[in-house]
Amino acid sequence: MKKVLCGVLGVVTLLVGVSTPAAAAEDRFQAGREAARAGDLGRLNRLIQEAGDSPLDGYLSYWALSIRLARRENLDADYAAFLAREDGSLLAERARADWIRASARAGRWDIVRSQGPLLRQPEQEMNCWLWQAKIAAGSPSIASDASSLWNSTSEPGEACAPVIAALSVLKTADAHWQRARRLLEVQHFAAARATLARLPANEAPQAQQIAEALENPLLFLSRNHPPIDRPSRETLVLALSRLAQIDYRGAAARLEVLGPVMPAADRGYLASVIGWQAARANQPDALTWYHAAGKAEQSAESRTWHVRSALRAQAWGDVRLAIDMMGPDQRALPEWTYWHGRAEKELGRPREAQDDFARIAGQPNFYGMLAGEELGHPFTAPRAAAPASREELARVGNDRSIRRALALLRIGSRVDGVREWNWAVRDVNDRFLLAAAEIARREQLYDRAIYSAEKTRTEHDFGLRYLLPYYDTVEPASRRWGLDVYWVYGLMRQESRFISVARSSVGAQGLMQVMPATAKFVAEKIGLPFSADQVRETDTNVTLGTAYLRMMMDRLDNQMALASAAYNAGPGRILRWRTDQPVEGAVFAETIPIAETRDYVKKVLANTVAYAALLTGKPQSLKSRLGVVQSALSPDAPADLTRLPAADGTAQPQ
Repeated sequence: MKKVLCGVLGVVTLLVGVSTPAAAAEDRFQAGREAARAGDLGRLNRLIQEAGDSPLDGYLSYWALSIRLARRENLDADYAAFLAREDGSLLAERARADWIRASARAGRWDIVRSQGPLLRQPEQEMNCWLWQAKIAAGSPSIASDASSLWNSTSEPGEACAPVIAALSVLKTADAHWQRARRLLEVQHFAAARATLARLPANEAPQAQQIAEALENPLLFLSRNHPPIDRPSRETLVLALSRLAQIDYRGAAARLEVLGPVMPAADRGYLASVIGWQAARANQPDALTWYHAAGKAEQSAESRTWHVRSALRAQAWGDVRLAIDMMGPDQRALPEWTYWHGRAEKELGRPREAQDDFARIAGQPNFYGMLAGEELGHPFTAPRAAAPASREELARVGNDRSIRRALALLRIGSRVDGVREWNWAVRDVNDRFLLAAAEIARREQLYDRAIYSAEKTRTEHDFGLRYLLPYYDTVEPASRRWGLDVYWVYGLMRQESRFISVARSSVGAQGLMQVMPATAKFVAEKIGLPFSADQVRETDTNVTLGTAYLRMMMDRLDNQMALASAAYNAGPGRILRWRTDQPVEGAVFAETIPIAETRDYVKKVLANTVAYAALLTGKPQSLKSRLGVVQSALSPDAPADLTRLPAADGTAQPQ
């Protein structure tokens, strides 16, 4: 294995085709950024006069235009010149979006109509400005063009709210109430109220009652009698749906009382909402409520929880039925393709099961690996693509956006640097991606190397996807605590992408994203002299993170899936997520209530298998690492489980 590692870890010191910007250009950029923040246009213009051919100098002109745009100057000619000069760059995309936004606010719809279609990657806001321009021009296609916006559950915002208003005129009352239900499901209450306020006066509910139904459903339900018309009936459905989000059993009890006076479709919908909330709480009665829902209309998210509740109950007929009821796009996702195959297998239909597994087997993700094992093919790393040639490295290294990204990242301007890099590697071929990944690796920009290498479609290099930096620190720490080094790397890759200075929004730090409070707790347990400013030091961070993993393994039956979940969400939650009977690790992973932790566990374990396959050169089993999750902890587990914190602190309360 040592020889393999040396090959993977070897760093080529010659960087082809990537130039280092002069200190003067870096100073000019920093000064320009400060001038832009202060609105000092004069200082920016002087810096522009000093500019040379640094990849950073384009930002000076962009900032100057932004200041002038905010002052409402007429800049049509200047923007046209800048866009021509920066054609195809991220700065051109940003400048064009700024110009469109300002023009739309000024009612200059001709600019919006001419510039909107030229955006390379328009976000929803830009689409909405363009749709507004079409509405202003009386375009009859708005109903079809913007139909996705009506079905979206995102907050509409300044640009999209007028489009929603225009669409509402074309929509039926049914469509308004359905949209309100969808928005309530994601707790976008203001958008739900705004949707219903656009109903004709004779069909609209009372605004005060809608507000009370969403903000205080118990109070609303205590004050109101059985519904007598459609607005009161629909408002009652919203109130019960909102109550289910807070107390699904309370909503269930009220539905039992009110059900006889409600239409069957409403009862079915509410049963599915209650089933959804019960499933998210891992309650055994979830499936009963889904059965009561029958063929009622459900959201895509509710369908996923129908499957998960059936998996928890090992009710394979329900698993298959729930997946069959999904829309075609959702049904084709790897997780539901795999579980549909498993259901077919458990129900004695091996040929149909194999058809499902074959659709995703071999994909380097959690369910692709599991599907491969079902077909008798444990995961193996694909044969590495040919390394990027000197010519390919030179060509990619001279790409304007790559040069800008490298210059920005070298001076610590990480947000802009990452945006430039991601722009550079969009819509490019595999050879460009592999060369970009190799350049990033040589620059020790490990996160960009991984990002680029993961985007390849037919030519893959797992040595770039699954990098092994800091091996001289990680391997001894893993060995010290008796941990699988592949798992430690799989977790670290998911936590920080090997950015040693990474800091999360909640304060987790370093390669293993350790929270300060957790770091102090672990340091005390292992007798490590420690101060808060040491958390991001590589050796200390890895020592603390691996020691914590050892604690989790000791307390959680040596189960990688459980320990990974605990690292992200805290071990106390794990007790609430267990079932009344043993379940396979894949079922446990799929039914974790917190979406972030569910995704995290799958990715950490898939990373682990990929690292093992890459470094050993042997087929690897994901199922063996997942194991079977027992219904209760072993009698030898320490009693302090619920008092232990999470390591990274990123999972939000559920």
